[in-house]
Amino acid sequence: MMLLKGNESLTDVISLAYGLEEGLRKFYSTAFKMADDPDVAALLSKLARIEDNHKQRLFDLYLSIDAGPSDLEAFEANIDMELMEGGFHPDTLMKQSLASLSTPVGVINFAMMLEAQALDLYMRYADKSQDKQTEEMLFKMADEEKAHLKSLGELLEQKI
Repeated sequence: MMLLKGNESLTDVISLAYGLEEGLRKFYSTAFKMADDPDVAALLSKLARIEDNHKQRLFDLYLSIDAGPSDLEAFEANIDMELMEGGFHPDTLMKQSLASLSTPVGVINFAMMLEAQALDLYMRYADKSQDKQTEEMLFKMADEEKAHLKSLGELLEQKI
């Protein structure tokens, strides 16, 4: 997946990350609506809310460094939100992974796979970045993905 070339600005990276978070939120929200098991539905709802929190943090970061649009709607107007963490298209991945989303353990394992791919993406592009501030932001995002993986691992331990 080639989303970044290495010469993006910090705001470009924030916009990309925001779009990926929204794509994943949409994915979890759609899966939530399709869930038959109440435990699975609750977990998917929680994961969607977490993605909303990630988006808010990214928007707040954007506001702190850029003099561009200061309202969320204007900010989102220029963001591609058709992909999700891992670089997948939400609709395509949904069709391929419905069986994985039928149990709480399956949902957690699936979420861990996506977080690991996001971690890898941010680490690789941090190494490629030509802008120090962007590189630092990508490493910070990678650290957040590590924390997400840890939290999901702890939740998995509780479920098995």
